[in-house]
This record gives sequence, C-alpha cells and structure tokens, in this order.
Amino acid sequence: MAIGWMTALKIIPWGNVLESAPHIVKAAKHLFSTIKTDSDSFGAGSSAPGGDDFVNLNRRIRVMEARIAELREEQKSSAELIKSLAEQNAFVVEAIEVFRARLKILVIICIMLFGVLAGLVLWLATK
Repeated sequence: MAIGWMTALKIIPWGNVLESAPHIVKAAKHLFSTIKTDSDSFGAGSSAPGGDDFVNLNRRIRVMEARIAELREEQKSSAELIKSLAEQNAFVVEAIEVFRARLKILVIICIMLFGVLAGLVLWLATK
C-alpha cells in the first residue's frame, strides 16, 4: 500500500532536515578539499635497482601505483559527486522552506477571506 506524497511530506521532520543541511554541505566541502589535498600531495614511487627479482618487484609496484592512482581518481570523482548532491540537497531544502512559508501565508489569507465572506453573509442575512 503506497502512501500519498502529502503524507510523506508530513512525516519528514523538516526541522531536522533544515538543521542538518548546512552541516552536510560543510562536511561534503571538507571531504572534497581533503581528497584534493591528499591526491595533490601523493608523490611518484621510487625505482628499484636492476636484477631479476627486482624487475618483477618493480613491475608489481608500478601496477600497484597505477591502481592507487585510479582509486584516487575514483575517490575524487565520488567526493565531487557528494559535494554536488549536498549542494543540491541544500537548494531543495531551501526551496521547500520557501514553499512552506508561502503556503502558510496562503492559508492565513484564505482563513481571512472566509471570515470576511462569513461576515458578509451574516450581515446580509440580518438585513
């Protein structure tokens, strides 16, 4: 049984979401800057002296360094994605908060108009 989207919106603790959004954005930016700093400070590996055992070892080291570089790139792109998603989340939360404020104003205006209309009906009924 699916719940309605209005029910889902009512269930979400918007106060907590609004409270947490800036922290999420800040954490994502910190993660992104940390990843960027770590990948920039990563230096190239050193070469081993020649020899049969060392050639094999040197090849394995180069393969591992290449794999580490790939993983760093994946981690960097993941951090960029997380940062982007956190910023989009903050934008959505802000838009929803504006929507909620406008909805409150609209409800107040509707209640006032209903009161005026009820007053007019009573006034016309008494004449």
